[in-house]
Amino acid sequence: MRRLLVGILLGCIPWGSLEVKAQSTGIVQGQVTEEESGRPLSGVQVLIVDTDRGALTNEQGRYRIEGVPAGDLAVRAEGLGYSPDQQDVTLRPGQTLTVDFELTISAIKMDEVVAVAYGERTRREIGASISSVTGDRLADVPLARVDGAIQGKASGVQIVQNAGNPGSGMTIRIRGSSSVSASNQPLWVIDGVPIFDGDFSQLGMGGQDLSGVTGLSPNDIESIDILKDAAATALYGSRGSNGVVLVRTKRGARGAPRFTIGTSLGVQDVPNRLDLLNSTEYLEYFNESATNDGYREDYYGTVGVDDRINTDWQEALFRTAPVRNVDLSVSGGQDRVNYRLSGSYFDQNGVVMGSGYDRFNVRANLDVNAHERVSLKGSLGFSWETIDRLEGDWSLTGVVPMGVAAQPIYPVRLEDGSFQGLRTQWPPDGLSYPNAVAMATYNWAETRTKRAIGNVEGQFQFAQALSLTTRAGFDILTMRENQWEDPRVEGIYAASAEGIAKTGFSTGDRFVMDSYLTFEPEVGDQSLTVEVGGTAELTDRENSFVRGEGFSNLHFNRARNAANPIVADASETSNNLVGVFSRVDYSLNGKYFLTGNFRADASSRFGPENRWGLFPGASFVWLVSEEGFFPTEGLVNELRFRLNYGITGNQAISDYPFQGLFGSANYGSEPGLAPSTLANENLKWERTREFNVGLDASFFRGRIGLEADYYLKKTDDLLLSRPITGTSGFTSVFANVGGIENRGVELRINTINVQPRGTGDFGWSSDFNISFNENEVVSLFNDEPFNAGRRNVNRVEVGEPLGAFHMLRFLGVDPETGNATFSEDREIVGSPHPDFTGGLNNSIQWKGFDLNTFLQFSYGAEIFNAMRLFADAGGWYLDNQFEHVLNRWQEPGDQTNVPRASFNGASGARELSSRFIEDGSYLRIQEVTLGYTLPSDLAGRMGASSVRLYVSGQNLYTFTDYMGFTPDVNSDGSSANLSLGTDFYAYPIPRSLTIGVRGTW
Repeated sequence: MRRLLVGILLGCIPWGSLEVKAQSTGIVQGQVTEEESGRPLSGVQVLIVDTDRGALTNEQGRYRIEGVPAGDLAVRAEGLGYSPDQQDVTLRPGQTLTVDFELTISAIKMDEVVAVAYGERTRREIGASISSVTGDRLADVPLARVDGAIQGKASGVQIVQNAGNPGSGMTIRIRGSSSVSASNQPLWVIDGVPIFDGDFSQLGMGGQDLSGVTGLSPNDIESIDILKDAAATALYGSRGSNGVVLVRTKRGARGAPRFTIGTSLGVQDVPNRLDLLNSTEYLEYFNESATNDGYREDYYGTVGVDDRINTDWQEALFRTAPVRNVDLSVSGGQDRVNYRLSGSYFDQNGVVMGSGYDRFNVRANLDVNAHERVSLKGSLGFSWETIDRLEGDWSLTGVVPMGVAAQPIYPVRLEDGSFQGLRTQWPPDGLSYPNAVAMATYNWAETRTKRAIGNVEGQFQFAQALSLTTRAGFDILTMRENQWEDPRVEGIYAASAEGIAKTGFSTGDRFVMDSYLTFEPEVGDQSLTVEVGGTAELTDRENSFVRGEGFSNLHFNRARNAANPIVADASETSNNLVGVFSRVDYSLNGKYFLTGNFRADASSRFGPENRWGLFPGASFVWLVSEEGFFPTEGLVNELRFRLNYGITGNQAISDYPFQGLFGSANYGSEPGLAPSTLANENLKWERTREFNVGLDASFFRGRIGLEADYYLKKTDDLLLSRPITGTSGFTSVFANVGGIENRGVELRINTINVQPRGTGDFGWSSDFNISFNENEVVSLFNDEPFNAGRRNVNRVEVGEPLGAFHMLRFLGVDPETGNATFSEDREIVGSPHPDFTGGLNNSIQWKGFDLNTFLQFSYGAEIFNAMRLFADAGGWYLDNQFEHVLNRWQEPGDQTNVPRASFNGASGARELSSRFIEDGSYLRIQEVTLGYTLPSDLAGRMGASSVRLYVSGQNLYTFTDYMGFTPDVNSDGSSANLSLGTDFYAYPIPRSLTIGVRGTW
């Protein structure tokens, strides 16, 4: 496969177009100095923009770049801890041109180019709130998902790893949850194409969903820009209320072919196993439960006899698993054609036996200047994914749940090699639940995904001030799933059904067309840009599903071989979106910037009278430090104020919700139809209004940079599946009722702790971000609260956070009886929303070495540890118990918070209460990477321009008081709006250690 990949890439390179004649080139040279002191700066990178030509300055700050294509050029100088500088020059053939730079120390990059809706802008002129993560912070991270790599690295963005199984979906909240029944996930846009990010899977795998950003290689990403407020997202109108994630992939530059090859190999394990009882402790605990309720003291066995087997079921189920990655890219170009071709292979075995993930990617990006007035861009990416999945989370017969529940007094296998089976009598003489290792051995579920994402963009320059941009894009996905439940596993339904097979086939097609005019007239010391355009989006989805039971041969285990077809289902849905938009950017004297946005969208998901929604936005920027009254010397060196307001919408609900739908309702063998949903032709857009004020500043001659934002985000006309009386023939209807408010503060601090004074000198910089958010339900239908989630523990109530935990409050253990005591009625006992989240990144460089560390944290969220419903139930169930039951009440006078063991379940230990609500705060050592870049002369002996070796650790250690595998968990999956913060035997998140090498030729 790798040889085929290399062959394809090499065969696609336009070798004949890469000849550069000597007489068409020249030399660019010069010196780079520090503006404040005038001292030369070494180690600064000087680049010819849009080419692969560049050089590093020497000890005297001088550089020299040969073979530079003649013509109009942009020369850019970038150094660690300095604001970049760029100069536009003209180089004649054969000329030696001198271009000098004076760089200013700065921890904030005001001239950084970031992506915005339908274009790019420098950060200096943007009044909206945008967080950015550059591609170098994503590269060489051994994760299947891109969103996992940005966790904790962007302020205002909370990312929860629902579970640790390879390829699993993640929950993303940008500035809090804003909806009850519509999606709270952000919109992902890759190179201008809004992609699918929902779960296409039709298999019931608990909360372990699949979503759309696994098929993108992190090494193909140039940058990720996260649009957080309504002024930034207004041009995405109907889909902007949850934020927008813009992904730009790497593109080619002028010059000879440039090859980059990277490979890594790592190992993973489970960093934190559950503290459970051993065999002796288990027998003592359960015998005590029997004795406490009047049964004989050896009811479950004799200590010293029946506890001779001590099985660690976690050790049997978990494993050390490899993770591998290899990627190759080639880029280059000439005056008119630039290209970048890449391919990668990623393979990750799961740390739980029977699970795994692998992905193969290819991508081609092409830029063509066809004419002085015409330019073309094209992007095309293909991905093939295979995911070996395990049923888990909210499944009572999942592999991880059964492994945790299994009694340690029984072995995994018997002496004859067969698996330990179920009990045949009471008291038990065997396992009380299916053998987890047998399940992982015999049962399997495989998902195969093929996907293509691409676009073609053309720009025509009518005149110097007027251009037309047109883009057509697509996202095409197919998913095929097969699942087998083996009859050899005792205790599951498949054993009596003689095997169960399921097959699902899902497809999704999305086609997007954008076109807009850009007008940029010359207006003296002012600047004006006007954009006007339109967009259309067509989306289709098809699903088919078959389930069969009864198999005569275990090798013929597909649904088509079943003796009894049980389910055969198919569906097809579609939705369309059209919109018009405009944006006006105005600046005066380079100090005042004003932006106005407007978009109008029409969605087929709403009725004819409410199809259109209007979404305006505006922002203002004042560069205070450019004013004449601002002191040139002092504590503050740069100061910028931002103010914005906007309205966005949400239409992320099912198709056809305003219509009254019918479904099949057969009577025996007679076909029939019956109403399935109640119509509501008044259904309309969910609307979010957001106000944001921000401040950017640099201090101490640019050594410290600060970005601060305060926002108030109000969502009304919630798209809510509202309960109604069953006498109507229905139990719910989609309606616009209620409102939610999010308000918060975001801070980002960049510091240059030690400024390197020359090439190879010690340098140290830090990047810290922290985000505070308060979530509150402000209105409901008649302000009537309701419960949702598993066991109805999540509450939607005015004045409380969305999905707050609602249950009996545990008051303690009666020291005389050992029984738990509770409040008289259910009440709000906690919130799944953290008080604040954030991260701290440190980067150190010295003599070719680089060290990067990243700490991620979350504070204040509570977790419903639903594992304790069974693993801390006082002896009512036969599950193995959490080790903390060793602190249980045992005799009158004992002071403890752990109720007595009770065979009859009479101690209150199994009552659903706040006893199962735990503090989910944590501090995680998320990443430590140590790298070494070979000296250029040594790399040159291998024919390379650069070679870097590195070793990296991910998810190394988590400081937390939570008793589960990890507090970073959401067992209900990415689509869960109300039941966040629940852990029901979630697949543990692995720890990994990786070594790798990356070279460029």
